[in-house]
Amino acid sequence: MSRDVTSIPLPLAHVGSVNSWLLRGEPLTLIDTGPRDDTALAALEDGLREQGLRVEDLELVLLTHHHVDHVGLAAEVRRRSGATIAALDRLADYATGYAGEVEHDRDFAHRLMRFHGVPEHVIASDEPFWTFLRDGAEPFETGVRLADGDTIAAGSRMLDVVARPGHSTTDTLFVDRRDALAFTGDHLLSRISSNTEICPPERAADGRARSRIRYLDNLRETARMPLRRLLTGHGPVITGHRRLVASRIDEHRRRCERILAILERGPSSAYEIAGELWVPRTVAEQPLLVVWEVLGHLELLLAAGAVGEDTSGGRSVFAPTRRCHRAKTARSSRPALVPQG
Repeated sequence: MSRDVTSIPLPLAHVGSVNSWLLRGEPLTLIDTGPRDDTALAALEDGLREQGLRVEDLELVLLTHHHVDHVGLAAEVRRRSGATIAALDRLADYATGYAGEVEHDRDFAHRLMRFHGVPEHVIASDEPFWTFLRDGAEPFETGVRLADGDTIAAGSRMLDVVARPGHSTTDTLFVDRRDALAFTGDHLLSRISSNTEICPPERAADGRARSRIRYLDNLRETARMPLRRLLTGHGPVITGHRRLVASRIDEHRRRCERILAILERGPSSAYEIAGELWVPRTVAEQPLLVVWEVLGHLELLLAAGAVGEDTSGGRSVFAPTRRCHRAKTARSSRPALVPQG
């Protein structure tokens, strides 16, 4: 790690921690802020103090995406330091109307879960998740609205702004091409595969965003970049990102095979498929996240022509297509479930 870049891990409930990155130089920069809570704020203050700094010294805040564990303290940092907040234009719009955006997402998520087979009592039990989102951040104004392809000075570096939507609609990489280094948020993580959210502003005509297809396409674009180190939103620094991207794509292929095997036993909703993939506690405690995960893989299977969707009963049910059955009967290879790109 370069001496001008320091990781400040901030505690995050149920996950462990989120990385905030301090960039020395002019302007003194913080990339991502952690969630809005006293414990995270104290950890940020302690981490800065170890570097001989205070929150009030910060001059620029860069944000990798709009999730609360990455933007939650942005407003507090700005109040105390007067720092400029810079973020992708879509993130800036979300942050300005934060409370209303969360409620809009909640209403859409309830409709999405209901449509894909989640029982009403399970939907109701997911309310603490939305309370966490409401309390985990507050509205803030973005001083510099960034666009894909922009360049911004941060610390002693010039960073290229690279939009990489998929995990969220606002995912942004900040790339130092000179040092072959990128701050990547949750776009690619070393220990787990990033989920891909489905949200109303990005949904397609049939009600889904196809965010997993977009995400894998963007992962392949990142794999082609000449990078040595990816400084991530959670976990350790990534080296060998091409190998990791290839591994993630293989994981998607295997998950698609598992889902197809489940559907060959009979038509199922996304929620029913989730019940076959995870233990009951995980499905009960994270109904929206498991539905997002299953729908992401179903989008890949739909695109490959391996499954079809029946919505005639007012709910969504998936089943293998005749094409897939014919391939199995002929003992020929199935359609490519995850395109290589």
